[in-house]
This record gives sequence, structure tokens and C-alpha cells, in this order.
Amino acid sequence: MKFKLLIAVLLFATACTHNYPPASINKIRVSWTDDPATTITIGWDQLESKNPMVYYGEKDRGRNWKRYKKSQKPTRIVNHLGMNTHFCNLKELKPNTAYYFVIKDDSGVTDRFWVKTAPDKPMPFTCIFGGDTKSTGEALKAGEFSNQMVAKLRPLFVLFCGDFTNEGNNSDQWKQWLTDWSELTKTSDGRLFPIVPINGNHENRDMEVLNKVFNSPYQNNNTKEIYYSLSVGGNLMDIVVLNSMINPGGAQKEWLEKNLKEHRNYTFKVAAYHKPFRPHTQRKRENINEYNQWAYLFYQYGVDISLDADSHMSKITFPLKPDSINGVEGFIRDDKNGTMFIGEGSWGASPRGNDDDKPWTLRSGSFNQIKWLQVFPGTKNSAAHIDIRTVITSTRDTLNRAVSHVADVIPLTEKNIFDVPKGIKLFSTQPYGEVITYPFIGRN
Repeated sequence: MKFKLLIAVLLFATACTHNYPPASINKIRVSWTDDPATTITIGWDQLESKNPMVYYGEKDRGRNWKRYKKSQKPTRIVNHLGMNTHFCNLKELKPNTAYYFVIKDDSGVTDRFWVKTAPDKPMPFTCIFGGDTKSTGEALKAGEFSNQMVAKLRPLFVLFCGDFTNEGNNSDQWKQWLTDWSELTKTSDGRLFPIVPINGNHENRDMEVLNKVFNSPYQNNNTKEIYYSLSVGGNLMDIVVLNSMINPGGAQKEWLEKNLKEHRNYTFKVAAYHKPFRPHTQRKRENINEYNQWAYLFYQYGVDISLDADSHMSKITFPLKPDSINGVEGFIRDDKNGTMFIGEGSWGASPRGNDDDKPWTLRSGSFNQIKWLQVFPGTKNSAAHIDIRTVITSTRDTLNRAVSHVADVIPLTEKNIFDVPKGIKLFSTQPYGEVITYPFIGRN
């Protein structure tokens, strides 16, 4: 009797430690491909083993997969770029809720991860926006520093505005990017942050790659026409993801206008794409057709903030109204009704000179950076607003080596995600300081 009791105790102790061997899985990432309040897409590279299954629930069961209430088989499998990519769409989730999960296959079980759904009603949240990484050298290091900053700031999600690798069809470069993303943006407590991917010119060699790597939505039954819309916080914010690498007119323009009409009464409307209308470096050409197709729609339907990348530097403009007759390079300042344009990439790519400022440029700079947005709905005491900070993640020393500005940043926690962490390096210019707030309070 005592022997049987001892065996039972040992079996229970073994189960409690969850000492399972690791699954044959890596490059785990989470993306938003549908309603982010109720749906999350988990993707990974299935290496050798078979029969993977996602086990998940609202309670943290560690690696003990048997105790999770729900499970889901992969909903899509894609063999592309030397990866056996599995996607699992988790649906009918609760808004504004943490979900814990593991992936089990015939080899074993992954670490325990968790992710949070978006709210379905107006609530404060933070997000990160940026773009342009590279696959080698100091630029690769700089991109890894920006990835580390994601984990320290704990955003609800990340908008990545294109140019993930040097070559969009290079298997080794994508494996490197996905490995870095999976390992470096993850927090110490296993939180993963959904990515909202946007097509850039470096993805032109494989126009379907974002669909095959992140399960990104597309239009017109054509996986090369990747553009879509997501809403966060009920009617607090609509995000229009555009594709500047295909025809900005025609079907895409028609879709854009229809989407902006449908969401015109949302508190904030954001457009995100890769190529800026008016780059702030002389090394990039103007995008006149894009301006002609989209700029007037942005103003007509009240797009508040436009996010772009591509140029490998930092800029924020005053709110702008398109005016091809009286404006400078097609714009005049309109603090009341204009669109604020922020960008232009340099998540990791080597910074270019900010040598093409306009009269309506609020600030610009040359360094590796991400934009950190804190979004607040209106209350009895304050109007709805967005606080925009430019976070410097890396600069170059005299030998052109990437110098991290992330290591000394004290990570935020779930209890203080709206604080400004100690040690962070923020871009500041007079008279506006470190924070640019939209709606913008103008100063001459």
C-alpha cells in the first residue's frame, strides 16, 4: 500500500513540474488577420515532428497541455521559403483578455506563451509603429535592438510598415528575421505581441510573402493584393493597411474610399503603408501617383495619422491638407482638420540623412527609431488624443557601429504600461519636447 502511495506521489510530482521534452517547433509569432478583439493567428515553423496542436485558455497552466480547456489543430499549412509554416486561427475569443497557450507535437511541448486580444470598446492602449530592417551587419544588430524595445514597452500590437529583409524571397533572411522576432520581442513572462504586417518594396520579389509568412489578408482573391482594415477598441480606431507597391488607384482606391466611408465616424482613423508621399531624404524620389490617389481621400474622410517608412530616418509633420496649387510639395498646414504624417522607417536599416525637410515638417532626425503611440479615448476630464513619442533605439559611433540605447531601459510591466520607462532615449526638439499630441495644439 505504501509503495503504491509513493508511486502516486512521484507521478503527481512529475506531472506538476511539466518536464516535457521540447516540441520540434520554432519561429513562433502572432499576427492579426481578422477582428483582433475575437481572433488571433498563431504561426510557427514545424521542423520535423508531426501532429501539432495548440492548447490554450484564459488560465495559465504552464506547459501542462492537458489542463488547458481548449485546443485547435492548424487551420492552414504553407510550404514556402524553406519553412513548413503552420497557422492556427483562434476564434470566438473574449475581447481584452489574456490567453495562454502551448503547442504540442509528437516530440514534446513548447514553452508557455501568452497574448492579449484587443478591446471591443474604447479603452486606452499603446502600440508601436516602424519599418525597414536589414539582414546583415550593423543594420541587423540595430534591428535586433528595436526588437528588444518591443518587449520592454509591452504594446498591444506592432504595425510593421514593410521591408522586413534585404531580399523578400530569400529563405535564410526570412528565417533570421522570424527567429529574431520570436526570441527578442518576447517578454520574460512569455508575452507575444501581434504584428500587423505591411508590404514594402523589398517584398516585391515575392508579393505573396506576407500572406505566406503571417497569413495576412488580401483582396480580390489575389494573394498579391495585400491590403486590409482592422479596428481596435470598438469605434476608437480604424487602421487602414494599404499597399504602396501595387497600383494605388483602381481597385485599391475604390476599396480605400469605401472603407473610409464606413469608418468616418470613428474617433481616430489611421492609414499605414510603406512609401511616403514626400520623403524627407534626398535619396528617395517623390511618389506623385500615390499622393494623387490617396492624399485627397485622407483629407476628405478625416484620416488623422498616416504612417509610412522606406526612407530610413525619422519625421513627424504638422497636420496637413493637400493643396496642389498653393501648397509646398502639395501640402499646406491645417492644424484643425489635417492629417499628421509620421515615419519614415529605420527600425534597423542604416539611417539616411534628414536633408529634405519642408516648411510643414515638425521634426526630423537620423537614427534608428520606432514610434510609440499611447491612444486614449475621451473622458469627462479630457478629450480623446494620441501621444506620439519617437524612441531612439540605436545610433552609430565614429566607426559606424550600431550602439544600443535599449540595454539600460527598465522594462514596463502589465501594471504600468502607460508609464515612460526609466532609461529610455526619446527624440526631443523645441518647442514641443518629447511628446507630440494629436489632435495637435499648434504653435507658430
